[in-house]
Amino acid sequence: MLDLNQFAWAEQLSPKLLKSPWWIGHIPFSFELIRRLKPNILVELGTYSGSSFAAFCQAVEACGYNTKCYGVDLWEGDIHMGRFEDTLFKDISAYLNDNYPSIAGLIRMDFNEAVNDFEDKSIDLLHIDGTHTFEAVSNDFYTWFPKLSDQSVVLFHDTNVTYENAGAAAERFGVLNFFESIKDNYPNFMFSHCFGLGVLLVGSAPTSGVQELVEASRQAVFYTYFSNLGNSI
Repeated sequence: MLDLNQFAWAEQLSPKLLKSPWWIGHIPFSFELIRRLKPNILVELGTYSGSSFAAFCQAVEACGYNTKCYGVDLWEGDIHMGRFEDTLFKDISAYLNDNYPSIAGLIRMDFNEAVNDFEDKSIDLLHIDGTHTFEAVSNDFYTWFPKLSDQSVVLFHDTNVTYENAGAAAERFGVLNFFESIKDNYPNFMFSHCFGLGVLLVGSAPTSGVQELVEASRQAVFYTYFSNLGNSI
């Protein structure tokens, strides 16, 4: 029987920023992951209104880590969301400056250009949440792959976008197909709630705490637990 008490950190924090309903269901897991991974550098590709990025920063602050978090986005829009108003970037930038000035940094740049600002094998957590076509997700993963550290974890949001939960827009989503095409190369698991979140342990030397998550994911109660926590938000 899985001991759910080992995930106490997932319930320890109350999320401060709840902007995007498409991601907030994964905030409890993000708290638990940050605690266990203790990343030095975290990069998010596709920050949008900041719910996921702010959650990462909140967990870093609560843990007392020296993690540097970077949110990369043009904040211009894409084929899924349409055109963004510039107030979107201004709002999240102001929020982060007010709450996490020593932790968070926003990079307003194309993903393919921003990658040059990071050293090889330096990124411990990469969250891929930009344009969601198969081609775009594949490009993001392989472009940033050399930057991933030996303990790195890669998150893929929207692995469970279907016609039933997203309508015709789901036809443009290729995240699941890409995740399925590479997952067998790495320890992995995937949540189905809140449009899905794929988790890959890409690094060759993952932390013991993160390895425990993979072990726990072999039991159905693991998914029920995090789904229920996410739905409560």
